[in-house]
Amino acid sequence: MRRIPSLDTSVRVKVYATVEPSEDPKKVELAIKNVVGHVEPKNIMVEEDFILYEFDDEKALYFIYSKIRDRQVVSAVKRLLLSNKVGSSTKLMLNRQVAYVGNVVVCEEEGESPLGPIFVEIESPNIDNVIEWLAGEVF
Repeated sequence: MRRIPSLDTSVRVKVYATVEPSEDPKKVELAIKNVVGHVEPKNIMVEEDFILYEFDDEKALYFIYSKIRDRQVVSAVKRLLLSNKVGSSTKLMLNRQVAYVGNVVVCEEEGESPLGPIFVEIESPNIDNVIEWLAGEVF
């Protein structure tokens, strides 16, 4: 098992997805749970067409941290996190079908995930440190 270094700053994470009429909401929720490694959320909002999980620490990012290293896509993820950075937040889009089976594939555009992506929004007063922690150099 990979040792994940601690993150020395506060972070809030929102993981959410729309639910299309043709989809089973339980499957969308399972895909979201798979993305966060079944970490217990601070808040859950489940609507007919939308599911949101909110977290108050970096543990919700541990699964993504590990998977982007396993798949050797750290530099691509860093590029996306930097290009999506606005103020003290950034985001990633993940393929929903891949997340459902327990893996991570990052999307550059929403259309790359046929039913729409899972969004991962990350907010921190030290967002650059979070980006470096999540997608920094691999040794």
